[in-house]
Amino acid sequence: MIITTNTIQDRLIELLNSTQSFGIALNGKWGVGKTFFWNQLIEEKFSAKKTAYISLFGVETIQQIKNDLLLQIYTQNGFVKKIKDKVGSFKLYGMDISLALSWFEKKDFENVIVCFDDFERISDKLKLKDVLGLISELKEQKKCTVVLILNKDELREDDLSKYKDKIVDYDFNYEPTVAESFSLIKDNLKSFKAYPLEYFQKYKINNIRIMKRVINALNDYACFEESLKDFKDIEKELVENILEISTINALKLSVDFEKLSKYSMQNYLDKKNKEKNEDYDQLLKYINFGYSGYFYMSDITYNVVDYIKNSIVDKDSLQQSINERIKKQKYSSIQEQIRKCTHKARYDLNYSYNQYTKDLFNILESNQNNITEIINADNFLFYIQQLEEFDSENIEKYKKFAIDLLKKYLYIELKGDRYSRWVNQTISNIKNFDIALNDYYNDFEKNMKNEKISSLESITNLMLNPIRKSSWGEEPDLLAQVNENDIEQYFYQDMNFVDDSLTFLVNSISRHGNFKIFRNKLLNVIKRINQNGNKDQQVKMKKILEYLKEE
Repeated sequence: MIITTNTIQDRLIELLNSTQSFGIALNGKWGVGKTFFWNQLIEEKFSAKKTAYISLFGVETIQQIKNDLLLQIYTQNGFVKKIKDKVGSFKLYGMDISLALSWFEKKDFENVIVCFDDFERISDKLKLKDVLGLISELKEQKKCTVVLILNKDELREDDLSKYKDKIVDYDFNYEPTVAESFSLIKDNLKSFKAYPLEYFQKYKINNIRIMKRVINALNDYACFEESLKDFKDIEKELVENILEISTINALKLSVDFEKLSKYSMQNYLDKKNKEKNEDYDQLLKYINFGYSGYFYMSDITYNVVDYIKNSIVDKDSLQQSINERIKKQKYSSIQEQIRKCTHKARYDLNYSYNQYTKDLFNILESNQNNITEIINADNFLFYIQQLEEFDSENIEKYKKFAIDLLKKYLYIELKGDRYSRWVNQTISNIKNFDIALNDYYNDFEKNMKNEKISSLESITNLMLNPIRKSSWGEEPDLLAQVNENDIEQYFYQDMNFVDDSLTFLVNSISRHGNFKIFRNKLLNVIKRINQNGNKDQQVKMKKILEYLKEE
């Protein structure tokens, strides 16, 4: 026979509705929802009956238990009047409340349901046998029905066994399935409802406390559910991160997720010499490694980890990550449209070139605002050549369309790595497409060079970076174009520029190639100030010249 939570619930209802008093033990592992199950049962089925709930956590004396018990009972069903009749006034809080227990007759306690919980967390100052003795008194003398919620695996069996036969008439093992545990709290879940039960079942999680932590985290990210409804892959990535990170955090607080990721990656790359960490291995069981084979921390993962640490969602950062993924997804779809179009043009004998050029141009034109992010410059040039090849009547239209967009591509390439052979080839291909692009290139180059030598800071970097890196690119040519008059103004303007110029002059790099042109300009400025400056300025420049002569 399969014992389900419903089976246990039905049996408990039958027993608790009886006129007899019973001792009932509800045993189960920590966190599986025994207390939640009990409180829900009382609320739904026995709200009209006299009940009391005693948590032993933090209780240090039997007196505290008695006080708590009586305070709960006397407020129900006319007990306040009974106390007033006994003592003549209502001063229960100002006296030894345990004395009042003797004022009640046996019938006042009959059919009262008293639940004792948290036996495993009982204080060292409170003896378990004293608690069990009180429970025995309530059951045998007061005729209460007493329920014990406990985890027998965490109790000293000798203490419990002495009283078990006397106290416990019915013993229930509360071992809910994942679905049964989830059913108790699923109404708290407000967002992403399709995901958690599947995850809990996959990893056999039936711990209510873990489930609650996960549900709280999902609810805190609820504001993103609507915007992700049409992007299920992105939604799944976000939700899986929430499920995994919040579960691990519930299992083990203060996890260093970056170290966990690094450990996972090292073991994935070096399977022969695995570094063993049993705690990490246990936690990694709750991670879906997907295609990577290890725990990869994406920008979304970092967002969820930060949330776990602070309980606050960085919404702006996450929205930016989501937007980037949505954009890539859309761009990928456009790339696939172009690919299918060109594939049909090659192999589909029923697909005309006339239709091909219409379809291809429509795709390029409708996405022109973002085309530089969708396809690279070389591919764009190829597609324009395809249009011109198969629709010669509209060459001018295609050329005009292409020139404006190729200027954007050229700007991107010129701002990139100018010393890559591939980049230079792409720049050359764009320039050769039309003379207008060549003119645009020359103007851009001129303006960019002027920009790079337009300030004291930029010239300083051009001087010092080759020394710092022991290598250079365009620095000699750019420095050669610096105006001497500008250098002189910088000398008067900033003493650090004078110091940095001296650093450059004494370094051997200043005597290499086109650096020598800028070197001579610096020396000319120093000599001019030495001749035309005021008395102090002349002395300072003279000392620099003497120092350089010695060098």
